[in-house]
Amino acid sequence: MRGCSKLGLALAFAAGLGIASLSTTAGAQVFDPDRAAREGPGVKVGRLVLHPGVAVGGGYDSNVFLQSAGELSSFILLVQGYLDIATEGTVRQSEGDSNAAEPQKIQFRGGIGVDYLHYFTDRVGDTVGGDGHINFAYNPSKVFSLVINDVFRRTVRPFSDPNTLQGSTISYGRNINTASLNLVGRSKSQVLESTIGYTNRLEFFDANIYGYGNNISHRVPASFSWLFFPTSALVYTVEYTNQEFVNPSEIATSPTLLSKNNRVSNLIGYNGAITERFSLTAMLGYAAGFYKVGQNFDDVIARVELRWQARPTIGVSLSYDRDIVPSYIGNFVLLNRLHAKTTFTLIGALQLGLQAWASIYKTGLALSPDGTLLGDQPFRKGTRVYAGIFGEYRFTSWLALFADLGYLADFTDYRYVGLSPTLLDPVANYQRFEAWLGLRVFY
Repeated sequence: MRGCSKLGLALAFAAGLGIASLSTTAGAQVFDPDRAAREGPGVKVGRLVLHPGVAVGGGYDSNVFLQSAGELSSFILLVQGYLDIATEGTVRQSEGDSNAAEPQKIQFRGGIGVDYLHYFTDRVGDTVGGDGHINFAYNPSKVFSLVINDVFRRTVRPFSDPNTLQGSTISYGRNINTASLNLVGRSKSQVLESTIGYTNRLEFFDANIYGYGNNISHRVPASFSWLFFPTSALVYTVEYTNQEFVNPSEIATSPTLLSKNNRVSNLIGYNGAITERFSLTAMLGYAAGFYKVGQNFDDVIARVELRWQARPTIGVSLSYDRDIVPSYIGNFVLLNRLHAKTTFTLIGALQLGLQAWASIYKTGLALSPDGTLLGDQPFRKGTRVYAGIFGEYRFTSWLALFADLGYLADFTDYRYVGLSPTLLDPVANYQRFEAWLGLRVFY
């Protein structure tokens, strides 16, 4: 039951994760940020376990500024360090003392990480990104429980043309903090479960020229699930979001029309296991957005995902998403995306992952603040594709070699008119190849 309802809650959150520009690479991570899935045994300190890690590697980016012509390529040096802290899991507890396998009343996980990136070009200065996270759960398996989360992400990789008055000294730092509180109620049989919460999301940029994009969102998500078979559940989610831009004076000088807004969405559907190896999520719903200026939206949204656990070491998923998310141009963008992913482990030490996706998108009416068209067409529409492979080979329980190879492209005939270098979007047509190789030490 808990697994089903958690997915329902995740879908509620995913329906409105706050503002997201068309640039899917602005927040790109160097390698898998899910450190908890690949951590070592850790150092026990009382009821807590510490998981430190360090990574050193090098990369190559064929199109640093996501340009359509005159692309700048560069090699990149990466140095990353992190420390995660968590309460003991039930597996580790059961290995320690006889009564430790009982569910804990309080579960906690937190951590901090820092990324240092050095580009071998004088057009990008040395940059420092990072992340921090806290997850606190009280009575996680009881009738009533409380879950508190806070996640901070700082990304620093360039996301637009560099030809600005500030030249190569400009910072592309993008800081996002998401804090949420959720109350969960369950029937004693755990057949029924409901959740209601509040999420605050704050996004701000280092450079003043991007200050018009600073914004804050308030979200109220709720979900309900009914377990009608041991491994199947009917899930319903609903969410309301209010978003405002925090620098009204900056919006006046923005190269694109921005508007405070209210959005609502809901999804209903099925989540569960069909057989021992196949599981399915199928959700259908409706979303609407109301903006003070510019175009509103209302349309059907959907999510379908089929998962196949071919073997304990091989997993495959195939999904389709139709969603409407905020955008820095046109108020919003309608996405139809196909995504395929597989992960597998060979000889117990080599972990490989393959993923590919294709997204057909269309924005709302893209306008400048004076009401004129931002480009040579009323809407920006096109196709974005990605294909990548990730691998990690563990020499020992604390040392691993990682590699990442990826290709990202945006194909469109849309062209901006008098493109501003301060636009929080890449140029309308671009391709990028990336490659990373390095060593990771963890415990």
